[in-house]
Amino acid sequence: MSDVVGFLLALAITAAAIPTLTRAANGWGLLAHPGPRRNHEGAVPVVGGLAMGIAFLAVYAFGGRNSGFSPLLALAVAVTLAGGVLDDRHEVGSLSKFGFQVAAAAILVADDGVLLTHLGQLMSPDLFTLGRWAAPLTVFGLVGVMNAVNMADGLDGLAGSLALVACVAFGFAASRAGHAAEFAAICITAGAVAAFLYFNARSPWRRQAAVFMGDTGSLLLGLLLGWFAVRLAMAERPALAPISAVWILALPIGDAVTLLVRRALRGQSPFHADRMHLHHILLALGLSSGQAVAALTALASILCAAAFCAEALQVPQYAMFYAYMAGLAAYGCVAEIACRKLGLQ
Repeated sequence: MSDVVGFLLALAITAAAIPTLTRAANGWGLLAHPGPRRNHEGAVPVVGGLAMGIAFLAVYAFGGRNSGFSPLLALAVAVTLAGGVLDDRHEVGSLSKFGFQVAAAAILVADDGVLLTHLGQLMSPDLFTLGRWAAPLTVFGLVGVMNAVNMADGLDGLAGSLALVACVAFGFAASRAGHAAEFAAICITAGAVAAFLYFNARSPWRRQAAVFMGDTGSLLLGLLLGWFAVRLAMAERPALAPISAVWILALPIGDAVTLLVRRALRGQSPFHADRMHLHHILLALGLSSGQAVAALTALASILCAAAFCAEALQVPQYAMFYAYMAGLAAYGCVAEIACRKLGLQ
């Protein structure tokens, strides 16, 4: 199966599955109702993530060994879908939610090539190896990306657009390095996300999303993006440096990390729900939902381009790490000041 066929099959299956699942959403209890944290009209089906997951598993399995099929990746995706659907339906507690995330990440770590053995030249010209901490830190990193994408899912089309940008960047890296298995999985993911965005992103003919991805979708995309990052960075012939993978995911990771720190400094729980994300700040500054999504998608694209330009110019990896950390610190301070002045909490 060619990569183009994989993309188109995933797109078609997702596009067909969403209307079907939408009709069943009420009976399954997969509806999002308006509330303090949900500014939409009427009940919206939360089946986009399930549709994308079904499409990914179907096409990935159909491709078989020709697409580098990994049974453990398929199992991890299935665990994420099952846990995500339960969460979207019943809003399970934080402990249970983290439980299935850790389980899915641990399954991936058991797969060949999904282990962060080093972080590249992270802080100096020397290789930053992880030794015995490799497995737990890989699980931690995968769960972190899952939750970063989950936290970015705050506007119609935002999480999907950021995931699609990351897929394009990882796909470019995989293609130029000749990583066929990863490129095939990336194409399948991109096809599913593109179809979902047709139903989720706002447009002149749709005032609000017709369907949400829910935690099922955001955690699924986070898991897959984390898998792409580790596989491409830890390959025998790396497609990109570990810090470049961080830059590709810089926007969701950075917003999540700085927000967790800011909550802690305010004396709040890291899991406290608020309206202090970057997209909330942009809305408070007067941007429409569509304008905020477009601005953040453009920013994510610029950060991806910066990562590849840095590699092409042979900028030291540790310089990219320190630049990213400086950017995080600056953004965290500016965001906190902005939230206080705009009355966001």
